[in-house]
Amino acid sequence: MRKPGSPKTSPVFWLWLILFLACGLKAMADDRPVRYDLKVELIPETAMLQGRETLVWTNRTADYIPDIQFHLYWNAFKNERSTLAREAGREKMISRYRAKKDEWGWIKLVSLSTGSGLDLMPAATFISPDEPHNPDDQTVMRVELPEPLAPGQAITLNLEFQAKVPGSGLRTGYYRDGFFISQWFPKPGVYEEGRGWNCHEYHLNSEFYADFADYRVEITVPERMVVGASGEEVARRDDPASGKTTYTSIQQNIHDFAWTASPRFLKLERWFRGEEEVTPEEYRQMAELLGLSLEELRLPDVKMILLIEKQHQHQAERHFRALRAALKYYGLWYGPYPYRTITMVDPPYRTGSGGMEYPTLFTAGTSVLLEKDVLSPEQVIIHEFGHGYWYGLVANNEFEEAWLDEGINTYSTGRVSEVAYGPGRLPFRFNGLPLNWLIRFPAVYDWQLGRVVSATVAELDPILTESWKFFNSMSYSLNVYYRAATCLHTLEKLLGEKTWARVMRTYHMRYRFRHPRTEDFIRVVNEVSGQDLTWFFKEFFFNANNFDYAIGSVETRLKPEKYQGVFDGLPTGQASSPPAKDREKTVPKKEKIYETVITLRRYGPARLGPGHVLKLRVDFEDGSSEWREWDGQGRWVRFYFEKPARIKTAVLDPEAIWLVDSNLSNNSYSVQGPGTRLLAATGKLVWFLQHLLLTFSGLL
Repeated sequence: MRKPGSPKTSPVFWLWLILFLACGLKAMADDRPVRYDLKVELIPETAMLQGRETLVWTNRTADYIPDIQFHLYWNAFKNERSTLAREAGREKMISRYRAKKDEWGWIKLVSLSTGSGLDLMPAATFISPDEPHNPDDQTVMRVELPEPLAPGQAITLNLEFQAKVPGSGLRTGYYRDGFFISQWFPKPGVYEEGRGWNCHEYHLNSEFYADFADYRVEITVPERMVVGASGEEVARRDDPASGKTTYTSIQQNIHDFAWTASPRFLKLERWFRGEEEVTPEEYRQMAELLGLSLEELRLPDVKMILLIEKQHQHQAERHFRALRAALKYYGLWYGPYPYRTITMVDPPYRTGSGGMEYPTLFTAGTSVLLEKDVLSPEQVIIHEFGHGYWYGLVANNEFEEAWLDEGINTYSTGRVSEVAYGPGRLPFRFNGLPLNWLIRFPAVYDWQLGRVVSATVAELDPILTESWKFFNSMSYSLNVYYRAATCLHTLEKLLGEKTWARVMRTYHMRYRFRHPRTEDFIRVVNEVSGQDLTWFFKEFFFNANNFDYAIGSVETRLKPEKYQGVFDGLPTGQASSPPAKDREKTVPKKEKIYETVITLRRYGPARLGPGHVLKLRVDFEDGSSEWREWDGQGRWVRFYFEKPARIKTAVLDPEAIWLVDSNLSNNSYSVQGPGTRLLAATGKLVWFLQHLLLTFSGLL
């Protein structure tokens, strides 16, 4: 609603705005290489899908393209020889996927032809594009075209397929009559100009990469089923004779489509109203922080849809509150949510689909009994919605650079959770039952927990590693989620709140509906900050180097009243003046002077970049403080102090800028008697045991 007294906008302005938006939407549509028209029927009794697909693929590059490569993801669940099954079998302790008999899943192409009717099935072969080569994997199919596709040329393909829903899938599956369906249809990879097809096999430690497209999807299910899907539901058609219902959903400018069906869902709807959720003062503060106008920050209304299992319906408002917080802060900080709906799903029991993200739809995950002060399901909701920004809108290649989604979103989740809820307690459960009444862990922020756990893999793999080439799932998870997020928190502290907020906003809005790479993110950081921080990314993203600066030793002694030795004059006959530490000097008996030597060490190979320093603050018992700075390039440095008071404490990096430091327990020194020394020793022991256990579990 327009405020009283505000200037009236002319009709001409609105006409030009409508024309501008229309042209802009048409330009975006013209840039999208794919259009999908999908029709699928779910047969719950046999857990089968019967599908038909018409896709129009346009060559938006300057290359002549001889083939099309398709993902057939569900063949990863076909047998024990798939790449996914092989990789999962190497996980010796915990794995998110185990191949099980009688629960196989697969996808089979029944027919494939061009729009003119030319049969392409004889030209289709399975390929294994990744190393190590696996001839048994059938998750990538190459189709040779009758003739190369010229720049700007489009091809229409008609496909029929059958698919068996995996019973123990990864991110998809079914249990009894509850289904979650993702990565379910033949989908082209991404053609990159000058590089060819980017179409990787389905790996254990990887998610996905696809082109933005326009979708129209018809889903037919038994009439008792409640359905949720990506995009907007625009039609529902009942067929009483067959007892089936067909739902039609459409959505432009998304790069994936998922859906779910269960008779146990309750469907609830609420509205996110931007003018109600954000106060004028919050808009003003954000405008000042980001250097944007108020109109650029206005958040649109969004329909929030919740599909929740009936036994969890008492948690509905907790779900909506968390989603409101996510829509608000992701929208204010990074850019308004661009779609009209968002659907969150309390996923069907035992479908293996909890905590996953898809465009305009995500899954959360909860339990009947919840723990007080534990932010569950809130953090899952915030996190999975947030992927709609970093995976959904800024669509990086998760096969090759997972941190651009997982790391940035882990950072963002922590920030939203901190502002909306404050710290949360860690869960303590046994067989799904909360036991916080027995052991109450302290409340912590995400960045605190993430910094600690990710330190264990600092030297195992670089953050920028292809997803299937990490040492194991532990290294993948801790690096691309938590270590990457810790690095981003460090950059925020290094650059300051205003600069960092503008970095993140610029990156997100510049690369919406595009496929950025790590070098694009680095370019934005350098551009907005006015600094060359390439060294930071080389040190912490491209290398597996441990960053550990420490107070190596602190030595304090009472300065003697006299120094012993011979103190001669200079040969020239001039009176000599020995150095302050060597000349004989009588100190007044009433004044005691203490000499303190502090040695700083660099234990890890990672070091500070040019122009950056580590600060050391030293506090003395007389209440005075002194500061020193070290560029951190050498392996050690010593600082000398002479004071009429003993040292009380010394803290390296007292402003806690360098959160990437893997061991903060060696960054401080205190002289407060035997009790404190014992406590410090105990703390170091706990730290050691914690790292030992985490590292051990990661290597199993």
